[in-house]
Amino acid sequence: MQGARIHLLIPGGYHMDRRQLGKLSLPVLLMLSVLALPRPDGLSYEGQAMFAVLAFSIPMFLLQPIPLGLVGVLVMVLPLILGAADVGSTFSAFGNPAVFFLIGAFMISAAMEKTPLHRRISLLFLRTAGSSPRMLVLFTMLSGAFLSFLMPEHGVIVLLVPIITYVAASIGLVPLRSNLGKGMLIGAAYGCTIGSLGTPLGGARNPLTIGFLISRGIEVNFLRWMELSLPLVLLSILLVWGMLVLIFPPEMKRIKTIPQVLEDELGGLPPVTGRNLLVSLTLLLIIASFIILPSLFGVDLTLIALIGGVAIFLVGGMRWEDVESRIPWGIILLYGGAITLGVHLIESGGASFLADRIVDITGGSPFLSILLVVILTKLLTEFMSNTAAVSVLLPIGSAVFLAAGLPVEMGAMLVGLSGGLAFMFLISTPGNLISFTSGYFSQKDLLKAGLLVNLVTIAAVFLTAYTYWKLIGVW
Repeated sequence: MQGARIHLLIPGGYHMDRRQLGKLSLPVLLMLSVLALPRPDGLSYEGQAMFAVLAFSIPMFLLQPIPLGLVGVLVMVLPLILGAADVGSTFSAFGNPAVFFLIGAFMISAAMEKTPLHRRISLLFLRTAGSSPRMLVLFTMLSGAFLSFLMPEHGVIVLLVPIITYVAASIGLVPLRSNLGKGMLIGAAYGCTIGSLGTPLGGARNPLTIGFLISRGIEVNFLRWMELSLPLVLLSILLVWGMLVLIFPPEMKRIKTIPQVLEDELGGLPPVTGRNLLVSLTLLLIIASFIILPSLFGVDLTLIALIGGVAIFLVGGMRWEDVESRIPWGIILLYGGAITLGVHLIESGGASFLADRIVDITGGSPFLSILLVVILTKLLTEFMSNTAAVSVLLPIGSAVFLAAGLPVEMGAMLVGLSGGLAFMFLISTPGNLISFTSGYFSQKDLLKAGLLVNLVTIAAVFLTAYTYWKLIGVW
């Protein structure tokens, strides 16, 4: 007998079977259990209710019995149902500038995907490697990292994988057997992941972090983000590259045919048309505006993103159908829920209550506070959406730093940056899964590389925060 099915009336239709209902029961039971616990001294009812919502949201993000966008909706409405928040503060999350920055950023990245500019940039990066296989792995990572400064990482890896697999096939690399093939394709995914930390455009968690800081009265513009993140990106790229060529040593010393293969591919690109040139110049102007206007004239990043999105449309960089198909509206809903969760955890006193308990353990030590937040964020982001992991830990991590007498900006940035560094599993990031479809490496290869890469990137984040950030006066 076929299991009962429930049909949810959402666009495209969604079916929930008994297995998914079973996955849904665990979050509900956890939420009810937290609500039933005796309330500790110093914790308000609203704080306990928000911990119940948190207990519900974490397994929902992990198990995903329903789409993440719907999880975002539930995270928004549950505080209202439990009487832990009011309607105004809950739905004002969608008025957060970070939500509209994200929409503008998706519009800009949609236009970038349609131009041949990204393909030309990636081929030029790869050509710089010369005939050295080790350098080819490095410049594969660098091309992904650089493009991920300008558009979301999952969009970059979609564009990069066909180029890398073409190069790999042209020089005779055998899928699943070639160490160089494994290093290039895993390196491409890792390069995009690391590069996405470099600017606010790299991934949804970056504007989420900025939006959270703005809600706490802390302004972080494009240049400030880059000042804090770029040394970490460069250090991580070098460490991860070294780790990859150690784990997967290339089977050849030199490949003389690589430069010619790349020259042929560059020569085969379609000529630059007037429209492509105009769109490319518009994109470069938008990127320059992100860097210059907030610093010199105080122009808001969200305003630049939205005007940039409209400008790309006006110069013919995309059609409205491209916007509708490329903007992941489920992520926007998740985003609204994430901001709501963070705001209510702070306003209810739940975040500060938990932070005080953690500081009692760490003794307020900067060393232990940094290490704890980085490791906790890294663990969570391996098993759930980066945005979901960051949304859960932003209020908690920043409250831990505040209770320890350290800047809120430091705690939030540590969560935002660490939350992007997921390497071990196919589910960790879309980039891992997309690169895996090339067929050049196995899940076991990814797990082996990801475990060691996680260790070196934890060290990289810690060193950046503990030394460089102190040097530039963050704390």
